[in-house]
Amino acid sequence: MDITLEGSVLEGATEAAARTGDRSAWTELIARHNRRVLLSLLAHGVLPAQAKELAQEAWLRLITQADARKLPRLELPGLAIRQALFLARSEARKPGQSTEALEDVPESTIDSAETQFFDRERLQKAHERLQDLSPSARAVFERLYGDPQLSHAEVAARVGLSVQRVRQIVCEVRKVLRAELEGAGR
Repeated sequence: MDITLEGSVLEGATEAAARTGDRSAWTELIARHNRRVLLSLLAHGVLPAQAKELAQEAWLRLITQADARKLPRLELPGLAIRQALFLARSEARKPGQSTEALEDVPESTIDSAETQFFDRERLQKAHERLQDLSPSARAVFERLYGDPQLSHAEVAARVGLSVQRVRQIVCEVRKVLRAELEGAGR
């Protein structure tokens, strides 16, 4: 079993234990995901002290919902982030509160700051994997995706390989990148 798969299995077991009320599992999940919740709140303009309070309240609500068996699965950190942003919007709507930061944030952008962060992280990992490729595979990839107008035959002629070998390399590179991006997303 590779490390990524093993980590996913362990995380799934931790989430399953948390759903059944295991407080040590909740402690582990909060330790693992709370930073992302805080970063998302901060990215949406919530002050640091308030962000900590809202994150704590979001986790308490999730624990309460899990104890009441209202959560069939835990999709963390997304669920905690959505809960915290919901609380932040509710807080901002109260009389006398500043609503500038969260009032105009559409629901579709709830995870945008986190998504951008993880997209950058995935791109960095993909770039690192590309650097590990053989020089010919890197040359094929750079030419084919650097100039989308080029056909496989044109790339093959430029790098001195057969068209079949270029297609094979493209499939191999896509497989490597797909595995990296899927693994990085967990």
